[in-house]
Amino acid sequence: MKKVLSFVLVLAVLMSTLVFFAVALAEDGKVIGVDLYYRRDEYYVDLESTFATYGAEQGYVMNIQDADGDVAKQIQQVEDFITAGVDAIAIAVADPDALAPVLEEAVAAGIPVVCYDGGANSDMISTKVIFDYAYNGQLCGEWAVNYIQTELADKDTVKVAILDFPASPVVCVPMADTFQATVEALGNVEIVARQDGKAHRADSMAAAENILTANPDIDIFYGINFDTGMGAVSAIQAANSNAVVICAGWASEGFEMLEANDAILKVMCANVPVIQAQDTVDAITKIYAGEELPKETLSMPMLLDASNIGEYDWESIVAARMS
Repeated sequence: MKKVLSFVLVLAVLMSTLVFFAVALAEDGKVIGVDLYYRRDEYYVDLESTFATYGAEQGYVMNIQDADGDVAKQIQQVEDFITAGVDAIAIAVADPDALAPVLEEAVAAGIPVVCYDGGANSDMISTKVIFDYAYNGQLCGEWAVNYIQTELADKDTVKVAILDFPASPVVCVPMADTFQATVEALGNVEIVARQDGKAHRADSMAAAENILTANPDIDIFYGINFDTGMGAVSAIQAANSNAVVICAGWASEGFEMLEANDAILKVMCANVPVIQAQDTVDAITKIYAGEELPKETLSMPMLLDASNIGEYDWESIVAARMS
C-alpha cells in the first residue's frame, strides 16, 4: 500500500511539473488549460485534435489534460492549472457541483473559465459552449416530416417510435421532445412508443425489438445518439422491417453508411466536435478582447444524410485524430 501511495504522489508531482513546464515554454503565447471529460469516444478524440490544431493556429499554447470521467482527478488537474498560472481554462466538467469551487478559485486567481459540452453550477464561469440540442431534434423532425410527406404520403397513419435517454435531461430529452413535437404537428403521426434506450446499442436494440413486436408496421425510429440509432437498425434488420432510422450522433461508421445510402439509417444530426472546440477557443479570444459573453454560447448542429454527406469532409477530421 505504501508503494502504491508513493507512486501516486510521484505521479501527481510529475503531472504538476509537466503543467508548469508547458506554461514556462509558452513564451509569448497565452497558455490555455484544456480539460477533457474523457478520451473514450470519437467525439472527444476529435475535440482534442481540434483544440490542439485550432488553438495553435490562434497563437495559443494548448495544455490538454484528460480527466477520464474522474471528478477527483479533474479537480486536481484544475488545481495544477492554477498553480502553473495558465491564462485560461476550458473544461468539460465531470460534475457541475463538485467542480464549481475549484473553478471559482481559478477565476479568483484571474484565470477566466469557459465550460464546454455542459457547464458548472457557478455564476463566475465566463460562458458555457453547448450545442442547441432542441434545434438538433427539430432538424431531425423536419427531415422526418419531409420523408413522411414524400415517401409515406399514401399512409393514413404514420407510426413513429422514440428511443430516449431520460438520464440526460439537458442534452437528450430536449432533442427527443422537439423531434416529437415537430412530427406530431403533421396530425397523422402516432408516437407508438417512447422508451429509454439508455444511450447504449444493446439496450436500444432490445427496446426496439419490443416496440417492433407490438408494432410490426412501424415506419420511423428516432434515436438520441448514434449507438441508440444503431440499436434500432439491428432490431429492424432482425425483424425484416421496412422502418427507417433517424438519429443524432457523430461516428465514422455512420458517415460511411450515409455515403452508401444505407437502406435503414437515413440521418445523423451531428453535434460536430470541431465546431464546439473552435467555438470554445473563440470564446476565450473574445474574453481577451474585452467582450462580454452570454452565459450560454450556442453551437449549431449539422444534419447529414445521403444528399449532403459527400460534401462534408469528415474524412479529414478522422485523419487528424490524435493517437
